[in-house]
Amino acid sequence: MTAAKHTALLQRALFWSVASLAWALLVGGVAVVDGLIVHSTALVGFGLGSVADGGASATLIWRFRHELTGHPASAELERRATLVVGSLLALIAAYLVIRAVIALAQHAGPDGSAIAYGVTVASLLVLPVLARAKLRLAGPVGSRALRADGVLSAAGAALAIATVIGLVLSTGLGIWWADSAAALVIALVLGRESSLTLSAYSRET
Repeated sequence: MTAAKHTALLQRALFWSVASLAWALLVGGVAVVDGLIVHSTALVGFGLGSVADGGASATLIWRFRHELTGHPASAELERRATLVVGSLLALIAAYLVIRAVIALAQHAGPDGSAIAYGVTVASLLVLPVLARAKLRLAGPVGSRALRADGVLSAAGAALAIATVIGLVLSTGLGIWWADSAAALVIALVLGRESSLTLSAYSRET
């Protein structure tokens, strides 16, 4: 691969990382705030997952900018990103389990919200595009961290589906426990991703 082509790939990776960070900050913040307002544990979990994805993207922006300005690619930087993302996912999964158990014990369900539906449906359109772009670039630029970030974006799309289903069943059909059940599913997915991510980190230490 020529230096010019590698530089072009790095620039594309940087572009998609910036786009992913912007989307994560916007959607994650809105989802967390609205989820707390309407008492939707699943929506809060989706928002926190987006924030974690944004954290990974921010680290990758730093990594790609360093390489584009002449610094060698830092394996240590990618290792740190792996540890941070894996730890964040574990904390979010634990938080969701606690909130879901409390909501189930109190027989509490969420209220409907146009913002909640808007954020999750928009994410179903945007996140697969971000995930595909990052996963396609991860190999050519030699970034395992970018691949992990792409997996996070793909998982975010799946979490959006779970959140929508939980909200529809809870607010539309009166199945009050559906939102908490969706939150537990999200926690399971995030917990699994955390385990895989931290295992990869341990193998590299």
